[in-house]
Amino acid sequence: MDITIGSNQLRNTNGTFVAQDQDLIKVEHKAEDGGILLSMQLYNPVGSQVAKLERNEWTSNDQDRFDLKTDPKSVMVIDNTLKGVVFFVKKNGENGIQIPQAKFYLPGGTVSEVTAEQWHVGNKMELKDADVDLQGGAIEMQ
Repeated sequence: MDITIGSNQLRNTNGTFVAQDQDLIKVEHKAEDGGILLSMQLYNPVGSQVAKLERNEWTSNDQDRFDLKTDPKSVMVIDNTLKGVVFFVKKNGENGIQIPQAKFYLPGGTVSEVTAEQWHVGNKMELKDADVDLQGGAIEMQ
């Protein structure tokens, strides 16, 4: 799967985002109609897990903090407490995915933010205009 995240092209990925040796996000295509399935662990600013999404279904969502909006071509997670988009993913061609906007926390409270120009994770990782072939592997968030 090819993923465009901000201005970055991450080609030939398995759709999994990994941080601290944990699979935190997984983006998949539905076999039956090509729609998007999102699995994601959601954390608060102090790094405690507050929700978990499995293939577009909440398995936990403390006090309904997050909303999920889906259509055949996109999935969006919204934080009702902080009033913002947590993760927005949409189809980009036949086998591509685009993540034009995201702002979410990792275990430990590090923030990951995607804008049209760049993707940064805390103060350790920043990608802008990168074009990388991951050879079928996961996307590492440091």
